[in-house]
Parts: sequence; C-alpha cells; structure tokens
Amino acid sequence: MSRWLRINEDCIDNPKILKLPEALRWQWVALLCVASKNDGVLPPIDDVALCLRVPEAKAAEFITKLVKARLIDREGDHFVPHNWTKRQFKSDSSTDRVKRFRNKKRNVSGGVTETVTETAPEAEAETEADSEQSRADAGAPIDEDLKRKVAALQAGISAHFLSRQYPIPNLDRCLLWLTQGYGSGTVLAAVETVLKRGKPISTLEYFDGAIKDQHAKAPAATDLQVVSTQIFIVEGTLEWSCWERYLRETTGRGSPVTDNRDEHGRLRRGWYRPTIVPPGFDEATGERLAPTGNEDAA
Repeated sequence: MSRWLRINEDCIDNPKILKLPEALRWQWVALLCVASKNDGVLPPIDDVALCLRVPEAKAAEFITKLVKARLIDREGDHFVPHNWTKRQFKSDSSTDRVKRFRNKKRNVSGGVTETVTETAPEAEAETEADSEQSRADAGAPIDEDLKRKVAALQAGISAHFLSRQYPIPNLDRCLLWLTQGYGSGTVLAAVETVLKRGKPISTLEYFDGAIKDQHAKAPAATDLQVVSTQIFIVEGTLEWSCWERYLRETTGRGSPVTDNRDEHGRLRRGWYRPTIVPPGFDEATGERLAPTGNEDAA
C-alpha cells in the first residue's frame, strides 16, 4: 500500500527552493518520495540512483547540492530531508476522525449541523513556522556560507563512501581543506580517484596528498560546482574595477554583465569570478601588488 507524504503549499515561495535550478526542484521532490518509502531516511546511494533512474555519481551530486541548499541534512551515516520528523508527523487514523466528527454532530443541540475540521497539532503552527523559517533563510548572513560549503562537501564525501559501502570517517578535515583554498570539486575528484583503488580509508588525512596533486594539476576544471562556488562581483565596486583593468590588460576586453539577486532578494548587476580581486591585486586598496619573484617581475 502506497503512503502519502506532506508538502506545505508555501514551499512554492520558499527562497531555498526558488534558488534551486528548475530540474533540481523535481529531484528534491523525488528524494522526498524515496525517503518516505524508507521511514524518512535516504537508502544507500545505489538504491537512490535506481529510484531516480540516474548514475550513482549523479545521484550523489543531487544530494550534495541539496545539502548545501539546506533541504537535506546529514545525520550520522544517513541523509534525511530537512525537518522531516516535524513535517511528516504520525496522524491518527481516518476511522477515528470520522467517529469524532459524528459524535460532535450528535452532541449539537437544536438540530444545527456543525462542521468539524480535524488538524494535527503539529500542523497548526507549521505554516507560520515555515514562513518564519523561509524569511530567516532568505536573510541568512554571508558568514554562514562557509558552513554551507563544509556541509555540502561532507555530504559529497559521505556519498562516495556510502556508494562503496565503506564506513564514513570523521569529516572535520573538510573545513581545513576549504580554508586552505581547495575547491569542493577538486577535493571530491581527489577522493573519488583514491577510493577507486578499492582500498578502505579510515581517516581523511589520507587524501591530503591527492588533493594537493589534483589542485596543482587542474584546480578549476575538476570543480563540480563552479558556478555555485564562484564569487559574484558587483558592477561599480572596487573589486569590479580591478577585474576590468585586469581583463583589458590580459584579453583586451571588458567583463560581461548579468543580473543576480543577493541573499536578501535585491537585484544587482555584475559577473562571477573565482576570487574577489584578480591575481596580483591588493584586495583592500585595489592597487597592484609589488612583484615577489622573478616570475612576477617578468
């Protein structure tokens, strides 16, 4: 017998969902269905891939992006939809509701029929709570970005381990790698390469050398989340002026421009760049840095 799951009607206005690519919104709904069939927990990655009719790597990518969007949470060795227990509460049976409804009608004096609507206690406050959560998510401070990146990277690494049925090691090292300047895609590519050798790994320190080599070999091309990890430089700012100068000196052309909404929903114009300022520029003043070696001097 198929089971039902609950989706609040306000989800169409939730900023976390609106920020997802259109195709990923459907994958989120599909993963809710998969979790519902497994008591609120996503099954091993090979089962998830089968349910979504995609390769395991693609299923892991979906989960990674949804963890970063805070729509899926990692709990120990498992992944669960965000706030699943709260939203998928255990309701009473329809038979009990009908009995209460009929008793209520019999107790009404004067033959006046009273309409009774049964609502689960958890659901009464859910709409307001979800709206508050949505507003909080929309106005989340920028300093939370690193936490989201760490969570997404941890989810991606966990998916690689789970797909091979390896126990997940301590994932605290993900924060160190990101603060050292390694891109999430670079780390994930190195982890996948090492795990393909078929040797179980008990600590993330084992990947340090592979990540360093991967970063030196192709730091940008291997990043699976290039768009999401790049920085949006706003037109007219000091950083924008640095990039304009750099691009005209190196390519003879200025920067393209596109629209983007910030975390508060405000429209701005600019373009995505891998760093705040180009190589060789001072981030605080916008001035060129003095050459530090023969290569820079050339």
